[in-house]
Amino acid sequence: MFNRAIALAALTQAVYLVDRIARKGLSDAEDCRTCLESLFTEAGNAQNPLAIYGDLYHLRTGLRICADILSGQDLPQAKALMTYSAGLFSLEKRLGKQAKLRHHLGDGMQRISKQRQYFGDAMHANIIAAVADLYGETISTMKPRIIVRGKSECLGQVANTQRVRALLLAGLRAAHLWHHHGGGHLTLLVRRKALLHEIRQLQRRAADI
Repeated sequence: MFNRAIALAALTQAVYLVDRIARKGLSDAEDCRTCLESLFTEAGNAQNPLAIYGDLYHLRTGLRICADILSGQDLPQAKALMTYSAGLFSLEKRLGKQAKLRHHLGDGMQRISKQRQYFGDAMHANIIAAVADLYGETISTMKPRIIVRGKSECLGQVANTQRVRALLLAGLRAAHLWHHHGGGHLTLLVRRKALLHEIRQLQRRAADI
């Protein structure tokens, strides 16, 4: 449950940032960095999701929003976040059955990882653009596509659409971790209280860091 809670918090943080960019054109830089850096960690770290994100403090936004949604808080963006999350869960499942697309994605991330080493920051505009392009070449070709809704003046800016695509790919990584550790649709229904309890414990630990 600990690993599932980490994965769900990371996914929630990614889609929350997507929604913020789409509606307001704004996002917390450090929260974004946590999500985008997760794309460049070793695949073997799937056994230890927390190692992918550094520490719980880096996931505090995702933990907070996740706890609010699981506890039934009336969040205006909750429906959008759950829709994006459900879409990423579904895409990740389908991606697992498409070996050619996975190889394309993996090769692309290896290439971008070398660029990231050169620039030294996953938040560099060139890296975000490269990840966004890779998302367009791979995940955007799958159906049904995730439709991000927001203000046209926000989504009409190239830098914002690139950040959205890069964050969706980071969310897909978190969705993979969720499934890898036994998470599924029934987990969110049957184990909701246990998951919320774990999320709140992690929140307290994040506050103590």
